Amino acid sequence: MKIRKHIPNLISLGNAFFGTLATYYALKYGDLFTAIIFMLLAAVMDFFDGFTARKLQAFSPLGKDIDSLCDVISFGVAPSMMMTVALEAINFPLPELALVVVPASVYRLAKFNHDTRQTVSFIGLPTPANALFLAGLAYYTLTNASVISTVPLTIKYKVYPLYGIVVLLLSYLLISEIPMFSLKGSTTMSRAGHLTRIGVVVAVAIVGVILWSFSGLALALGLYLLINLWDHFKKMIP
Repeated sequence: MKIRKHIPNLISLGNAFFGTLATYYALKYGDLFTAIIFMLLAAVMDFFDGFTARKLQAFSPLGKDIDSLCDVISFGVAPSMMMTVALEAINFPLPELALVVVPASVYRLAKFNHDTRQTVSFIGLPTPANALFLAGLAYYTLTNASVISTVPLTIKYKVYPLYGIVVLLLSYLLISEIPMFSLKGSTTMSRAGHLTRIGVVVAVAIVGVILWSFSGLALALGLYLLINLWDHFKKMIP
């Protein structure tokens, strides 16, 4: 038995381990800062399992399934748990709404495994991008919960629906047919244009995290989403 063919799978399992830790710290301690660090480590594992599989030529149907199952934990369950913790902190009427992200992520990942169109780019919002956006939004909400909780009810009733709309919209985008470029490097567009877009998103993420801690992740991934939506809808304009 060749050991090297199992290396990508071990890295994928590291993804699941860090995703589970992210979920645990969110639910047990309400510590979204540490939870997001573990989620970022899961994202690193998610990048390197595919990278390692390509370098070692260690592809297998089992490895693909393991990768997707691990992604469900790290980028489906973990961010939805973070969001429920944040919504509970501001007395949102239905924090369980954030759990809709989980079945949407499961469907998206199962679809990805059998969709031959998604070799160099994505169809629908990638689960890691969705997870990091939700994590950033949850972190912002939790760190400002004391302020949000004290605002007048008239303002709350205007803010609360926005959370519900965001969660439902993201869940829809996960399973949508909207093309989205990959942040990992593969693309159907020109290399220069693709690298420019990645550079802008990464730069916004770095600046955002420096200025607003992990809340800045929502800003960067929101920009990623807007770029893709703009590309999609401008093609529909005659």
